[in-house]
Amino acid sequence: MPEISVPPEIRDAVLRELYRQVGMIEWEEMSSREKTKYYTQWVEDPLIGGELADYYTAEGMRVWIKDGPLKEYTRALENVGPFARYATRRLSPPGEFIREVLGDTWTTVPGSLGEKPMHCRVESGGTRRYLCWGRPRTFRDLLWAAVNQAVTGGSRPLIVVFVTGTQPVDDKLEAQHERIAQHCGIDLAYVRRQLTE
Repeated sequence: MPEISVPPEIRDAVLRELYRQVGMIEWEEMSSREKTKYYTQWVEDPLIGGELADYYTAEGMRVWIKDGPLKEYTRALENVGPFARYATRRLSPPGEFIREVLGDTWTTVPGSLGEKPMHCRVESGGTRRYLCWGRPRTFRDLLWAAVNQAVTGGSRPLIVVFVTGTQPVDDKLEAQHERIAQHCGIDLAYVRRQLTE
C-alpha cells in the first residue's frame, strides 16, 4: 500500500498515542483474534482514527496501523527500527541475557547487531559465535537463521528464546525446541526478559 502523505505533526501525534496504548496492554502475547478488536478500537479512537480520517478510510487506517507501526512493534521494543522512538517500554538489553547464558566474559561484537530475526555476534577471547533471539512463536525463523549460520560459520550458533514478565514457559514447547536444536547441532537457551518503562 503506498504511503499517504499525512502531515508530520499529525503522524507523530498518532504514533505516540498508538504506541502509548499498545504499551499498556500485553500486545506481544495476544492472539490474532484478540488483536482484531484493538484495530477497530483504534480506528474509532478520536486521537488515532479521528486524526487520520482526513487521509485514510477506516479500512485504510486498519491496514496502515497493522502493516506499519504494529508490524514494527517487536523491533521497537528492542530499540531498533523506524518506530523505536515511539515505544513507551523497552526490553532489557541483550547484553543481560548474553551474560546470563554464556557468562561474564562474553560481549557483543560492535556493529554486529541485526534484525529479522534479532541477532548479533558475541565473542570471548578468540571465539566468536552467532546468536539470535525471539519469542517462542518465532522459533521457526530463529532456527532457520541459526541453521544457515551453522553451515556457513565456523562455530556453533546459539538461539535464545525469551518470555517476558510473568508469561509462563510452555514446558512441552521448550522440550520440543530443545530436541530440534540438538538435532540440528545448535545451542538453545530459554530466558526471561523484563519490559521497562
